[in-house]
Amino acid sequence: MISVAIIDTHSPLMLESLAALLSGKDEITVTGQFTSIFDFMKASRTVTMNVLIINIYRAHIEEIELIKKINSETPRIKVLVISMEMQESVIYESIKAGAKGYLTKQDSGSEIVMAIYSVRGGYDYYNKSISNIILNNYIRSMDSDEFGKTSFPGNLSKREIEIIRYWGDGLTNKEMADKLFVSTRTIESHKNHIMQKLNFKTSIDLLKFAIRNNLINV
Repeated sequence: MISVAIIDTHSPLMLESLAALLSGKDEITVTGQFTSIFDFMKASRTVTMNVLIINIYRAHIEEIELIKKINSETPRIKVLVISMEMQESVIYESIKAGAKGYLTKQDSGSEIVMAIYSVRGGYDYYNKSISNIILNNYIRSMDSDEFGKTSFPGNLSKREIEIIRYWGDGLTNKEMADKLFVSTRTIESHKNHIMQKLNFKTSIDLLKFAIRNNLINV
């Protein structure tokens, strides 16, 4: 059973609605609903919590500091953020602080449940729109002066950087091959080499790499 706690310091209605949504799901139990960070911190000493959902409305430093505190002091509690606004600064600051998952208010109940299972199992979870925002910012940062000053593990070649740029723009292997005047097999080979050089298994690893190494301008 996954024990889930929820914090929403702005809307008791949203808090109750989310708790009601999760209460009927298999293997999930809501062990706490909190309207203040103080109440949560007090309860966390005695109440079992595997996943903490934080509803964030704006870039409030209190929520970011709470994520940092949980990640540092009680790493057993995995933080899943549900953002009411698509603010890129909040996305980046939350993930840097240690949030293991990030969703938005547009996401369905089934995706929220999937995110809970994922972060409880030790995996990060970002919805598609969040992943695209992070990756596109990573790609754009390659055109900045800072990119040239950054030391990348794996010694990525200029061609591999091009592949990453096109990949982030959503081009297919065929479209990339046409732009670079090579075969699709060559594109596939480049993509495999990129992942191997950086020792990544999924595109999410690449997103995390961009954030952790300050490649994104917040």
